[in-house]
Amino acid sequence: MILRGREIEKLYGTPSTIGGFYQASKDFGFDLVPLLFATTGPLGTITSETFEKIVSEILDLIESNEPFDAILMNLHGAAVSEEFHDMDGEITRRVRNLIGPEVPFGINLDMHANVSKEMVSNTDITNVYQTTPHLDADKTGYQCAELIYKTVKKEIIPVQSIETPPLIINIVNHNTNEEPMKSILSESRKLYTDDEVLSVSVAEGYPYSDIEKMGMSFVVITDDKKDKAKEYSKKIAKYAWDKRFEMDSTVPSIEEGLKEAVEIKEKPVVLMDTGDNIGGGSSADSTHILHKARELGINGILQSLYDPESVKKCIGNIGSEITLEVGGKSDDLHGAPLQVTGRIKKYSDGIFEDLGRTHGGHKHFDGGDTILLETNENNTLILTSKRVGNTSIQLYLHLGVDPKEYPIIIAKGVMSPRPAFEPIASKIITLDSPGVTASGLNNFNFKNRRKPMFPFEKEEVSYN
Repeated sequence: MILRGREIEKLYGTPSTIGGFYQASKDFGFDLVPLLFATTGPLGTITSETFEKIVSEILDLIESNEPFDAILMNLHGAAVSEEFHDMDGEITRRVRNLIGPEVPFGINLDMHANVSKEMVSNTDITNVYQTTPHLDADKTGYQCAELIYKTVKKEIIPVQSIETPPLIINIVNHNTNEEPMKSILSESRKLYTDDEVLSVSVAEGYPYSDIEKMGMSFVVITDDKKDKAKEYSKKIAKYAWDKRFEMDSTVPSIEEGLKEAVEIKEKPVVLMDTGDNIGGGSSADSTHILHKARELGINGILQSLYDPESVKKCIGNIGSEITLEVGGKSDDLHGAPLQVTGRIKKYSDGIFEDLGRTHGGHKHFDGGDTILLETNENNTLILTSKRVGNTSIQLYLHLGVDPKEYPIIIAKGVMSPRPAFEPIASKIITLDSPGVTASGLNNFNFKNRRKPMFPFEKEEVSYN
């Protein structure tokens, strides 16, 4: 999705970074000039052509809108292009080269950012979401904008320090409401008792990026106190390092999770399909859990599957019975297609909104042409023609499906679906399912990461 100029104002009032920027502009009375908003799913390396086209447009828009007092950017922080492993760092470098050293420049990043020293050195404010699931994008966006405003007004002189220990946390331990992240964030917030501390950011990192800067990072910003920023960033990094053995947990297998789910009488039980984490860059069409459920004779399951081929076969045949090979078509990592017979119940254009607080603050969703299929095994499948994250129960409700009525829901993700399902789930069970986003990091053949690094070389790695 690409929005330009005033089109970006549709994000005003949303719990997103851009929504936070807009709210700050309203509260502090500065004019916000929207230029470009470009986003896509995490589907792999960005081509050099696409990168250059978008960044060139950003730079042209900045230059054509002079004069201005400051720059605010909403970046993810873990983007990778064919040419630049630190794509966000390269963007900040080019922006800084254009605007010069004196113009205040702030960025707000996702908590899964692989924050680099380049990002920090090129900006005045590097701010990061501090919740996973991401429910504070607007809050941190607001904080970033407020600090840039105060920099423009010469009320503060921000000084940044970053620590990047050789450490990455397993995706199943990213929940900031649970240990060890709960304690790490609690410790980081204690730094705010010092009035000279402007911002403290803990970034969990994106563990599936095979790049040198992959890993956790810790950024502290003070008001003109360089030594203090350095001291505090090291302090919180060391606190996290000392908890590293809590950062590599294991979770139940698919079979173990399914067997546990059927023993729970209160419905629904939500099974997190870690290996098919749509928000992490997976295929959205994994069938591993469905195959195992069939083998175990377990049904009453609600699940979405990305399957444009099957959707095309269903369109125009609402009410008919059909036999399909669903899912498992994107690659050979996410299971074989599953043959099902069922009735085509409903069609939707797949466009829906969620007015509540969702992971990342997303409001607008688009699954493309969508089919509701009731199988003869008493399972309900939502087949989409675009990959759409399982982060809103409106995915089901807009089709007239009440997820609370199902014994088992399979949610494709780890953390991002939780805000949608926690209010209705009797229990959430995270599964160790295969796929491109599987929880076991030793399943992957990294070529570019730092060595030694925890948890890969547990006995060899150190951090002082």
